[in-house]
Amino acid sequence: MREVVQEVEAQERKFLFFVDDNILADHEAAKELCRALVPLKVRWVSQGSIDMTHDRELMELLVRSGCVGLVVGFESLDQQCLRSMKKAPNIRGGFDGYQQQVEIIRDYGLQLWAAFTLGHDYDTPASIERTLEFAVENKFCFAAFNILVAYPNTPLYRKWQTEGRLLYDGKWWLHPEYRFNHACFQPTLMSPDELTEACFKARASFNSIPSIIQRAFDFKTNMRSLYRLGIYAAYNPIFRKEVFKKHGMKFGLH
Repeated sequence: MREVVQEVEAQERKFLFFVDDNILADHEAAKELCRALVPLKVRWVSQGSIDMTHDRELMELLVRSGCVGLVVGFESLDQQCLRSMKKAPNIRGGFDGYQQQVEIIRDYGLQLWAAFTLGHDYDTPASIERTLEFAVENKFCFAAFNILVAYPNTPLYRKWQTEGRLLYDGKWWLHPEYRFNHACFQPTLMSPDELTEACFKARASFNSIPSIIQRAFDFKTNMRSLYRLGIYAAYNPIFRKEVFKKHGMKFGLH
């Protein structure tokens, strides 16, 4: 902890990203870090988990320490999908579709980059559409609608391999026909093309001009201050551009 704080103190920059898959995994350690950051007057972002909302002292310290927002893996709105991926923090204390957790986060003014993985065994084009609606209705600052991918030698990869569900000869990362943001496996309740199209539609719609304008009008988060509105206005056009630039891109090409 001391080394982290010393490194922050040595930085001339006052806006920081802490590279951590879940900086809030240990609530007590996160509180200690936040307390040390308070007098440094920095602003920062990182990645966290939705169960932070169960600890109000932690939420208060996040705000006091200069946390602007967090990347949070919502992953799915379907409890069966969450259980299948063993995403325990997301369903801890009961599951109501995240409504209570999101309201708590909004009350504290944190901007969210909501991350979803789509294509689980219970997903359908209709459930992906509902995920998009959820993201827009809650006016998330940013959102990622990622197609589920199985990496080599992982349990999910071996499962799909056994079930014969892998596409591109089981080596999507090497196959000349594979394209970025395309399904590389056979889903259970839709075709690979349907999954690819549904996820692209979600990205394109969430990052559309009307959506960007609509989502900006949240006085608890995106319009809470000129600084937060500036972050929102600066980065949303960039992500919009990337949606169309990267979709269907060959690996290794820029």
